Amino acid sequence: MKESAKKNLAAKATLALLTIALLVLVAISVFGETIPVNDGAGFDGEFYREVFRDFTGTFFTAGYDSFRIQRIFPFCLMNVVYNLAGIPLDNAHMIVGMYVLLFVNLAFQLFLFFKFAQFLKWKPITTVILFALFFLNFATLKGYGYEPFQTDPYAITIAFASYYLFIKGNKRGAFAVSLLGLVTWPTITYVMALLLLFPHRLGAYATTPPAGKAFLPRLLDTPFPKVFQILPIAYGLVAGALVLLFYAFHKQANLEGLLLTAPSPRNIAISLVLFALISTLFAVCLKIPTLPYPARSYMKAFSPKAFAGVAISIIAVSLLLRMFTNNEFFFDGKLFLLQIVVRPLKYPLISLAGHVVYWGALIPVILALAKGFTRNFAEKSPGHALVLLAFVFFALDSEARHIATFVPLLLPALGKALDDANLTVKPAVYIVILQLVLAHSYITINVSGLAESLESAKFTTRAAQRYLMNYGPWMTYTSFYDWFGTALCVFVGIYEVFKHSKRPQKQ
Repeated sequence: MKESAKKNLAAKATLALLTIALLVLVAISVFGETIPVNDGAGFDGEFYREVFRDFTGTFFTAGYDSFRIQRIFPFCLMNVVYNLAGIPLDNAHMIVGMYVLLFVNLAFQLFLFFKFAQFLKWKPITTVILFALFFLNFATLKGYGYEPFQTDPYAITIAFASYYLFIKGNKRGAFAVSLLGLVTWPTITYVMALLLLFPHRLGAYATTPPAGKAFLPRLLDTPFPKVFQILPIAYGLVAGALVLLFYAFHKQANLEGLLLTAPSPRNIAISLVLFALISTLFAVCLKIPTLPYPARSYMKAFSPKAFAGVAISIIAVSLLLRMFTNNEFFFDGKLFLLQIVVRPLKYPLISLAGHVVYWGALIPVILALAKGFTRNFAEKSPGHALVLLAFVFFALDSEARHIATFVPLLLPALGKALDDANLTVKPAVYIVILQLVLAHSYITINVSGLAESLESAKFTTRAAQRYLMNYGPWMTYTSFYDWFGTALCVFVGIYEVFKHSKRPQKQ
């Protein structure tokens, strides 16, 4: 048997074992413990359980608030299924239904992942690493089973399916699927819109302008400067200005609501300076490339036909939803953008800690391969370059679940970077083991005192932190230092393993 055939067979056997392990671990999570608040529904989940219970009765009469109506799809679907099947809509039957849906959703994600791997022809080692990064994390192994009434896993699947159709060339199908995002997780729809509005690939417009051109034409034809070196400084200036405005207008209470702790000017200043300085040095040292497209390329790549179709579809669905939206206030989308900017200031580099506790080694692997990853992602099209910037913005938030719908879109660029790294087996073994450890699904959340702490809003107790440390901004100092130290060790370990585990290039 040839060496390559042996490697492919070993990779398939490894992936089969990992798939079995994934299903077993998720089953353990599902049958192990659920959040001890509102009979297993949790906080936000209580609302979505009521959508499950009475969607057909409430939607056409009272309606839902403007924020949560954009996240009801899985639960209205289950309401329709239960009504058609005549299944009782009590708490016990509904939570079983969500567990069944969770496994169906996971099976579809596995199907999509292996279709991705086949279409993109990843190397066996790359496929194993990406499988571990995508599936073997707290979110999948613990979080979704612990809180079954949440939208996240289904939003990931919709984003996954939409992007798979897109890279296969079925753009209409991709956008049609992404429209489900308007009632599941709206970011899905708007990200796909960017890809469709600026679809042309690199090469047609990224040219070096002649020296004789006037200033404005030269500016339009010159690729953007070192974006990833400039962005941390720009973020520091914007975030610093926002904090000053909070203090100038005596809105410290609002700032406390965003940071989830009493604001300290000294701590905020330290966090701001360290974030901007370390991020800039990181981008410079790793020589992360700039975005490859000049401004004129976006003008020429823009598709008016796609814009008309996208705009009409989004407006039509939005107007339809507005008909069933009531005047109740739950959350303002503008505040969501504001909290993304402000939350990284709670502790220095808290975002890195938040991503590692939730996704494991995903972000450290991207950072270790940042040069190749950013190039691979941005060079696909101007639309991809814009999506990359959107991903970087959302990744600022220490509540790492907010990048969930970007994760499937990261796989092709990360897969190519791993393929190009020409790695040996060692990194794959290292990352699989590391992911299983970082997922901490083996740690019991429901310890004594947890329910009482959560119900009385005592979020800083040791019991409450078993749960809340997984959602960055709710971390205490102790939880932050534990996970930040872990995140640094993970990044250094991955960087060194990748550095010393490359196969020698064939002559």
